Amino acid sequence: MLPARFRVVVLALLAVVAAGAWASAQLYQPEPIDPPVLLSGPDVGFRMESRRGGDIYGRIVVRIDGEWVEVSLSGPGPLRRLGSD
Repeated sequence: MLPARFRVVVLALLAVVAAGAWASAQLYQPEPIDPPVLLSGPDVGFRMESRRGGDIYGRIVVRIDGEWVEVSLSGPGPLRRLGSD
């Protein structure tokens, strides 16, 4: 028979794995917006693709030769929140 300490460790490990599986199943997935909504000005826009609660997710797009093209953002480091120093 297995030592009591080993059984306790195995049971604790199983409990942690079960709790993690349960917690990951509770994540709220974004609901897609079909078809995507485009909020735009003459040449710059935001294509809304999904929402999660009150948050909206999408992509920045620009108009090039009449076509809306997705923008790739790059920079030297992480983006900062507006108004922060």
